[in-house]
Parts: sequence; structure tokens; C-alpha cells
Amino acid sequence: MNTPNFKMAYPRGTLIFLIFFIVFALSLNGFTQSKPAERIPEFTFYKLDGQPFARKHLTKSKKIVIVFFDVTCDHCQKEIKTMSDRIDDFKKAEFYLISMDNVSGIKLFMKTFAPKMNGRENVTLLTDLHKQFITRFMPIQYPATYVYGTDGQLIKYFGQNSKMSDIVGTVNR
Repeated sequence: MNTPNFKMAYPRGTLIFLIFFIVFALSLNGFTQSKPAERIPEFTFYKLDGQPFARKHLTKSKKIVIVFFDVTCDHCQKEIKTMSDRIDDFKKAEFYLISMDNVSGIKLFMKTFAPKMNGRENVTLLTDLHKQFITRFMPIQYPATYVYGTDGQLIKYFGQNSKMSDIVGTVNR
């Protein structure tokens, strides 16, 4: 009795690539973020002087605006510049600008794109040395702007290309 001889129709390298691609595609589904953090999670970031800054240090008297940015991101530069130009419209907000970039890069970014925010009492600059922001706050894109209430509940999340008037309106509501 002859047993059938099943030969592979694809070269070995193609089969390995196909298996890798399928595994990769399936793994992406597991890492896809469906929505940003509904409550402010626990974290430890650092002020530019090296002092730790945790959730317990956030204001409890104003709305909290958290902006996650990258100093090389064009969208981040434009959004934070517009925020800086309109900083006087944000009377009911405390800002926390967070980046994974180094301190000198953040300082240069602020000097270049956010001079009106730089040094303001209601603006805190933070660096994410331990790369916690993405896994805890689950941003969808750069920049990621979160408006939280004094209770730590998310009021609204804004991604890139958001209208500044919408962000101002959400904060001042």
C-alpha cells in the first residue's frame, strides 16, 4: 500500500515567515488599547529637579489636565504651543506635562514651544523615567491630553488634532 507523499507547497522560509506574521498579528490584538485610563492610576514620575512625584501630589482643588508628549512630535509641539498661547483660558486647571524624554530636551521644548506655560504655578513638568505612562494611562496617540476631575475620574480624553476650544470648554465646564 502506498502512503501519500505530502510535500509542502511553500519553501521553508515562506512558511516560517507566515507563522511569524500570524503570531505577530494575533499578539497585536492583545496590546491594542480600547480606551484611556478612566481613573488616574498610581504612578511615580519625576520633576525636572529629580524629586519624585506621585498621584498623591496631584491637586485636589482644580481639574487636572495631563498631557503626555514627545519633544520631537510635530503634533505635540503644535498642541502645547496652542495651550501655551491660551494658558490664561485655563483658569480652572492644573497642568501636568509628562514626557519620556530627558530633562534637557524637555526644558528646550518648553522654552521653544511653550514659553507662556514655562514656570507657571499651575504647570508641573514631569519625566517618566521608568516608562510607566503608556501601560498605566493607555494613551492612543501623541499627544495624549486627559482632563480629569478633582475626584480623579476621566472627564474627557483628547488625541492629536483636537480643537483647543474643545479642551478649554471641557476644562472650564
